[in-house]
Amino acid sequence: MATPKFLAVALLLADLAARLVGQSAPAAGRFVLDADTNITLLRGFDAELLYDVPAAEGSWVAMAFDPKGRLIVSDQDSQGVFRVTLPKAGDTATKVGVESLKGFPYEPIKWGKRTVGGALGFLYAFDSLYMSTMTGFYRIRDTDGDDTYDEFTRIKPLEMGYEHSAHCIVLTEDQKGLYLVSGNHSRVPDGVRSLQPPVWDWDSLLPPLPDPQGHAVGVLAPGGWICRITPDGKDWTMVSSGYRNPVDLAINREGELFTYDSDMEFDVGSPWYRPTRVNHVTSASEFGWRAGSAKWPEYFADGNGSVVDIGPGSPTGMSFGHHSNFPDLYQDKLFLCDWTFGTIYTVELEENGSSYTGTKQEFLTGTPLNVSAMRFGPDGHMYFLVGGRNTASKLYRVRYVGPGQDGPKKSLVANQPLRDLRRSLEAFHGRKDGGVAALDTAWPFLSHADRSIRYAARLAIESQDLASWQDRVFAETAPRAVVHAAIALCRHGDKSLAGRVVAKLNRVPIADLAREDLLALLRAYSLASIRLGPLSPGDVASVVARLDPLYPADDAATDAELCRLLSHLDAPSVVGKTIALMQTTTAKALDYDKAMLARHQFGEAILKAMANTPNSQNIHYAYCLRRVQAGWTLDDRKYFFTWLNDSLQKNGGLSFAGYVRGIRQDAIEHLGAKDAAAVGWLVGDVAVTDLGKLPLPKGPPGAWTVDTATKLFETGLTARNFENGKQMFAAGRCVACHRFQGSGGYSGPDLGSVAKRYSIRDILVAILEPSQSISEQYQASKVVLKEGGALYGRIIYRKDKELALAANPYDFSVLTKMPLDHVETVEPSQVSLMPPATIALMNADEVRDLIAYLVSGGDAKHAVFRKP
Repeated sequence: MATPKFLAVALLLADLAARLVGQSAPAAGRFVLDADTNITLLRGFDAELLYDVPAAEGSWVAMAFDPKGRLIVSDQDSQGVFRVTLPKAGDTATKVGVESLKGFPYEPIKWGKRTVGGALGFLYAFDSLYMSTMTGFYRIRDTDGDDTYDEFTRIKPLEMGYEHSAHCIVLTEDQKGLYLVSGNHSRVPDGVRSLQPPVWDWDSLLPPLPDPQGHAVGVLAPGGWICRITPDGKDWTMVSSGYRNPVDLAINREGELFTYDSDMEFDVGSPWYRPTRVNHVTSASEFGWRAGSAKWPEYFADGNGSVVDIGPGSPTGMSFGHHSNFPDLYQDKLFLCDWTFGTIYTVELEENGSSYTGTKQEFLTGTPLNVSAMRFGPDGHMYFLVGGRNTASKLYRVRYVGPGQDGPKKSLVANQPLRDLRRSLEAFHGRKDGGVAALDTAWPFLSHADRSIRYAARLAIESQDLASWQDRVFAETAPRAVVHAAIALCRHGDKSLAGRVVAKLNRVPIADLAREDLLALLRAYSLASIRLGPLSPGDVASVVARLDPLYPADDAATDAELCRLLSHLDAPSVVGKTIALMQTTTAKALDYDKAMLARHQFGEAILKAMANTPNSQNIHYAYCLRRVQAGWTLDDRKYFFTWLNDSLQKNGGLSFAGYVRGIRQDAIEHLGAKDAAAVGWLVGDVAVTDLGKLPLPKGPPGAWTVDTATKLFETGLTARNFENGKQMFAAGRCVACHRFQGSGGYSGPDLGSVAKRYSIRDILVAILEPSQSISEQYQASKVVLKEGGALYGRIIYRKDKELALAANPYDFSVLTKMPLDHVETVEPSQVSLMPPATIALMNADEVRDLIAYLVSGGDAKHAVFRKP
């Protein structure tokens, strides 16, 4: 930590020098490296390590300030809750005080060899400390004023969802209640009122493919959710859903709520990959997370889009700068924390109708710096934790120490009338008593130019009794209003209405529609088929006749939806047109922040994978065509299967190859006998890693334990052998299950960034004791059978009458299938699929070289390989 006085003088000189050469100070170097913490952050800010958390106090993941400015923090596992007294900025004589708080509720949950159950979120408000865990929401109080919590009340039990459980708690915009955010593995609690009509479904026109790694199998809509809760905890209202795993919430100065949702990194390279993103949480909003390939594109008219896509990562804390004492420039910025890349971003918001768009920039980064939580303190400084999953934990403070930068504060109020209009419509959400007044008020705004206002109007209408507005749909004449009213009717109406709805949509003049209205019309046709179908042959023919001339449309999203709909309807020309498109489209690199990715080994692996990136648009086309029966030629079939086989050589997330195999297998199963015989040479088995061809360690074996292996590195890690490390990565069978430098298996996590997040001892624990800590993304299940016995493995799919389980981590294509009526229970397994002690046959130098290879991220020029 440099002295504030020195930094201030240096910054003033840099600013003066910049002015003299006609450029702004950031051009001379926007970022500086803080030598004491090894954190790189924006010039003018200073980072300070306040507390290095000892292992006995765990790995901290939750934080909140109490009324006395002390931090309340919690270990993720079993070490408990602590109160942290902070020294004032600049006070180097006073040490951080840490006190263990007793009596806090703790429900132990076995997770491999870990026992988890610590708090995931805290908030002090209404003379109470609120706490969320994997299994409950609590109100905790000091009833006698002796500075000791003595009343612990579980307000509501919550379904345990491991790291996709309930998370952070914030005050509502009116300061009269609480918001709680949860990931998708914890269902909305029973008895909770919803601002959305409770008609959630997959709403997937084509049969979805489950995640090939078995992630989130059986998890249904509404997915991740946000609830508003009264201070006494008695009244809960779900205000938004359709998330994967948002961890935190933040409210801007205009009283608008935001969250930061996670991506599914396994999906990278597929058309349904959705990067981490900031969402504007409007009333009754739906963000379209569904399991496997069924995730909604952001343009679906029955959902809501993102404010800004951030990219790959693991979202954690977030807060607006107006809680800080940072300069005016930062007061309206949204600060976002990422666990994977050790980064805190800022997002500059701009008004976009009644919502917002945003632009991200980096604020600080470190290696490793797995940020687990962040809040601005009463003193206006930023405080953040690193930790989680038993990693080393630390507490940092970030202060502004640069020259004064007072200036006009940014104002985001130009579109306040539009937000006021949206909120006036949102007042009808979740209320059936609006009646005719609600319909008369909301109906005209189905035609509004603003997407969020149209959405608010539709949800206001859907909240009323169907009988009161069904006839209005068929009486409507404005094209945009017809489309959105039809979407509402498809979600609530009876199947007997299918013909009338299709006829109504057929009268919408397509030639005059803007792109977003055409996409909405296509979604309305899809929902008519999903919710009211199957459509009659006459309706199918009328829709095909109407849409076929539009395809292709020379717009990626429009072509994607036309292909989806025409494939579902088995249109005679969709195969020929789509194969022609597949032959002309080119792969587009994902729009990642390359500068950020290049600084981290995990990012470098992604960049290399992007050099061999798949054509995700063509994957969508293949996904659509897999069950089409009409219009195939032999050449089309050959091209289709050849293209899929070639795509298996491309790089993507852990589930990418499995999805391509799933598309391919589904297409094979829907081949007619004649076609199957004609292309049989293209539809044979796809090779997996041949374990028999992997090298063996020279040995002799070391019978390694974590302690004995750790001792090998007490004198450091230098002068190792790169080629031997690479050889041991194969000899330990790591290559069969893990991606590394853009190649390898898919059943385990990507190891490209392992040294950026974990110590050498942590890596050895993962190798020698893999059940010590199991990510929910890779957790196996125990399937107990009614007739006795049990099956163990990763559940790959779970259908109405059958589940399939993969027990061999080296080949997830080998499935054990079991009728559901033979299954007694399905529960998380506490045993990792990864075999323990895969380094058992290696000698000391082979272990050292393997760890060096992992630490290097596959870089032969890394310092660990340099000779003295």
